[in-house]
Amino acid sequence: MDDKDTIILRELRKNSRIPDRELAVMLEVSESDVTKRIATLCQAGILRRCTAVIDYTAIGVDEVSVILSLKVTPEKGLGYDGIAEKLTRFPQVESIKLLTGSYDFQVIITGQSMAEVSRFVAEQIASIDGIRETMTQIVMRTYKEQGVDMARPGSRDRQLISF
Repeated sequence: MDDKDTIILRELRKNSRIPDRELAVMLEVSESDVTKRIATLCQAGILRRCTAVIDYTAIGVDEVSVILSLKVTPEKGLGYDGIAEKLTRFPQVESIKLLTGSYDFQVIITGQSMAEVSRFVAEQIASIDGIRETMTQIVMRTYKEQGVDMARPGSRDRQLISF
């Protein structure tokens, strides 16, 4: 990996749809060189996925997200990795981070309703061996997601949150 690869990654993080030809001009290399570099970054597991950041509220889709903080007892021989592996299997789990501080994990969970998310946490997450304590916080509004400003210009109205 070199400086050109670093620039490619930075630009793809800002806009995953940037054309290879634009990257080629920026890096002063051929378009085919950019294509090969991206393929190599993917094969090496460095570039995992190019994705979209979607404002679901703008299209009228109500989605509930919660931040779940977990205190756990690490598994013998696996440490925290065993519990993290169990959590990754659930499609409702968007993100898992190992933390320092009072809680061991931060888990982002999404669902169609608060009842659905609550049931999932109670029945699936809290029952995993090694999880000692959970703290759930409801995401009321997202202002920035993956580096993208999610605030809509002129939209300063308070949102009604219903459960």
